Amino acid sequence: MERCTHAAGVEANSQARQLHLDDGAVMKRSMGFSLVELMVAIAIGLVILAGVVTVFVAQRQVYGTATAQASMQNAENAIAAMVAPAVRGAGFAGCGAFSTTGNIINSGSLLYNFSAPLFGFSANTAMSGLNAANATSTGKWTPALDSSFANNMPEAGSDVIVVGGELPGTIPVPVTDIVGNSGQLTIQSQPFPPPSTATVQPGMIGAVSDCAKSIAFTIFSQAGANSNNLIIHHDQGTGIGSNKQADFAPNFPLGSQFVLLQQEAFYVAQGPGGQSALYGAVMMCGQWQSLAVLASGCSNGNGANASASAPQPLVPGVDNMQILYGIGAGGVTQQWVPASAVTNWAQVYAVRMGFLLEGPLGSAPPGANPTSWPVLGTTVKVPPDTRLRHVYVITLSIRNATL
Repeated sequence: MERCTHAAGVEANSQARQLHLDDGAVMKRSMGFSLVELMVAIAIGLVILAGVVTVFVAQRQVYGTATAQASMQNAENAIAAMVAPAVRGAGFAGCGAFSTTGNIINSGSLLYNFSAPLFGFSANTAMSGLNAANATSTGKWTPALDSSFANNMPEAGSDVIVVGGELPGTIPVPVTDIVGNSGQLTIQSQPFPPPSTATVQPGMIGAVSDCAKSIAFTIFSQAGANSNNLIIHHDQGTGIGSNKQADFAPNFPLGSQFVLLQQEAFYVAQGPGGQSALYGAVMMCGQWQSLAVLASGCSNGNGANASASAPQPLVPGVDNMQILYGIGAGGVTQQWVPASAVTNWAQVYAVRMGFLLEGPLGSAPPGANPTSWPVLGTTVKVPPDTRLRHVYVITLSIRNATL
C-alpha cells in the first residue's frame, strides 16, 4: 500500500515538473526574438535592400541612357528631314539655277541675294558655355554676321548657314500669260499641289525661268487665288525686299516656269527654358521669321508685315553646329574649308555639317562624360555634367551647284 502511494506521488511530481517546463517554454517564446536574432535579421534585410537599390539605380541609368540615345536619334532624323533637303536643293530656280538668275529685288548684302545658292558665317570665338546666352555682336563670326540677325541672334561659337532655293512643298508651274513690262504674269495653277491648301501670298519670293535665264522678284499682290489661272503682280516698291522695277528684262516666252523661292537660315540659339536648340528661319517681309509666316504672307509687297512671327526652334538639344564647305572647280570638290576661307560662294559644291547633340541630365554616369568634343576639327568644351552626348556629321552635295 505504501509502495503504491509512493509511486503515485512520484508520478504526480514528475507531471508537475513537466507542466512547469512547458509553461516556461511558452513564456520564453512569447517574449520575442533575442538581440542577436534581431541583429542578424536586420543585417539580412539591409543586404537585400542594398541589392534592390543597386538594381533599381542600374535599371534607371539604363533607361535614362536608352531614352537619351533615342532622343538624339530623333534629333538626327529631324536634322536630316529638315536641313538636308534645303541644303541639297540650294540654288534651284525652276528649270534654271542661281548662276543664271537675275534679281529685280532691292537686296542687301545677304537679304534677297540670289547670286549664289548659299552663304555661310564661321564662328570666330569658342562656345562660351553650355546653353549660353545669344550673342550681342555680329562680329563674333567671319565674315561678320548679317545685320538682319540683330533681333534673332545665334549663340556665339556656332556657325550660321543661309540657303536659297525652291520653297519646300511647292512645284514649278507653267506661265500662261506674261508681258515683260506690264508688272504682272499669269500662272496656270497653284504651285502648292493638293492636298495643300496654301496659296501664293504677298511678300513671297517668286522666279520666272525659261531654262536659259531666270528672274527673281517679290510678289506684290495676287488675284484669282481660287481659280486655275492665278494673276501675280510684281509692282515696283520701296525698301529692301520690294522690287526695284516692275518690268522684266529681257522678256520671257509663254511656257516659262514659275517657282516660289525662299531664303532659309539655320543656326544654334538659346531656346525656351534656356536650352540650346537648332533654329530655322525664313526671310519674308524684310525679316527672319518662323515658317508659320508662309501661311499668312505680308500685308503688302513692300516688305511690311502686320504680324511678324519670331523664329522657332526646330530641333532641341543641339549644343553646337560647325560647317565646312567643299570648294573646287568644274563641279569637283577639291578641299573643305570654313566659311571664313570661302572667296566665291558660287564655287561651293558640297556642305559638311557637324552637330553636338545632348541628352537630358542624368542620362550619363557621373564622371563618365567627356568635356571636350571634336566637331569637324573644332574642339567644343562642355561642363562635366551627366548629359549623354553625341557628334552627328552629315555631308550633303548641292544638286544645282553645277547647273
